[in-house]
Amino acid sequence: MVELLATTLFIGGYAVIAFEHRFFVNKAATSLLLAVLLWVIASMHISLEVLTHHITSASADLFGLVVFLITSMTLVEILLHYRFFDVIERYLRSSGWDRYYLGWAIMCLTFIFSMFVPNFTATIVAIQIARRFFPTKELIPIAALMVIAANAGGAFSPIGDVVTLLLWFAGKFQSLELLAQGVLPAVVLTIVSGWFLLRNVQREQATAYENGTTWEKPSRSEWSIIIAALTSFFLPLAASALGLPPYLGLLAGLGGVWLLIDVARHIRPMKSHLKANIHHFLRQADIESIQFFIGILLSVGALHALGLLDIATQWLLGSDPSFIKLVSAFTGLGITSALVDNVPLAAAAISSVQDVSSAFWILLSISVGTGGSLLVIGAAAGIVAMGMVPELNFGTYMKTATLPALVGFAAGILTWVVQYQILY
Repeated sequence: MVELLATTLFIGGYAVIAFEHRFFVNKAATSLLLAVLLWVIASMHISLEVLTHHITSASADLFGLVVFLITSMTLVEILLHYRFFDVIERYLRSSGWDRYYLGWAIMCLTFIFSMFVPNFTATIVAIQIARRFFPTKELIPIAALMVIAANAGGAFSPIGDVVTLLLWFAGKFQSLELLAQGVLPAVVLTIVSGWFLLRNVQREQATAYENGTTWEKPSRSEWSIIIAALTSFFLPLAASALGLPPYLGLLAGLGGVWLLIDVARHIRPMKSHLKANIHHFLRQADIESIQFFIGILLSVGALHALGLLDIATQWLLGSDPSFIKLVSAFTGLGITSALVDNVPLAAAAISSVQDVSSAFWILLSISVGTGGSLLVIGAAAGIVAMGMVPELNFGTYMKTATLPALVGFAAGILTWVVQYQILY
């Protein structure tokens, strides 16, 4: 009876989250209330000792994730303040490439950016650049491609997506394992999708639409801060290699950049240094999304404490899952992420699936990290793209990009299967 109540409550709560635009209820508020209610139910069903163990474990995982996300978002705001992405745009303006090759170039940059910054941030930057080179008709496939590239780039980087962070913090793979074994499927997926979408782009000289702002090349002190901020994103890997939590590396990077900005403010009192305020950058962090993740992860933790995830795993995979079952299940979760947020899917798998090699967790990362590209509503990057390109909506995305994204997704999964057979 308790299990049925918890399951019904979770499904109902998630339905409200999925259709927040219809119910006019913020998904973060729903997820937080859902988490509390599920833990209240759990407290009535399991012993205090077991309850404390599960809450402590869930809280420890959440702490590292929240610290990491807030710190990384702050570093991205610093890069935006010091015009790093404007430098990239200026380079593209002077390249002389036609629109077809500019599409490939921006796709590659989006893929690379999303390895270090949140997918929706990489999408925002990419579309801001692309809309200054492409006419409206071509901006639809370009924006769709940026969504696919952003999701794929984050799916094989340990710091590129919340899902990879969850899996990495849970010890499901080492950072270098994910980078080495995830890069090829992600690259193949992006190139295959890009080939289909860029066929709609004319090989004509791009017209650079000026944005009305005066270009000012960053100074030496500004470049030193930009380089320090970029370097910070590699420090979590160094911290992990030393056996330390990855967020300590990122915190060290932010502390160093903060110190550098304060020193530059006194030595070189330039406008960019004087207006750089870390407190302001922290306020710019997407706290709403972080609260949503907290609620969802706590909800999944409550379901795990009640034993519901173990029941679901047993039903889906059995006691000794075969290679085919695991690949099918993890691929199915990826396709499901086109409709359901990938964070609870990954969190449920982490809590319920045991004794699986790191290669399969890399498959899960690729699958649920890129499955959201199948529909424009499947990932935050797609929602952001719809807001920035009014002509891009559910229908136009499905007509333009769903089939290329699906073919690319299948090519990425197939690449992983071939790679697995070679390596293992």
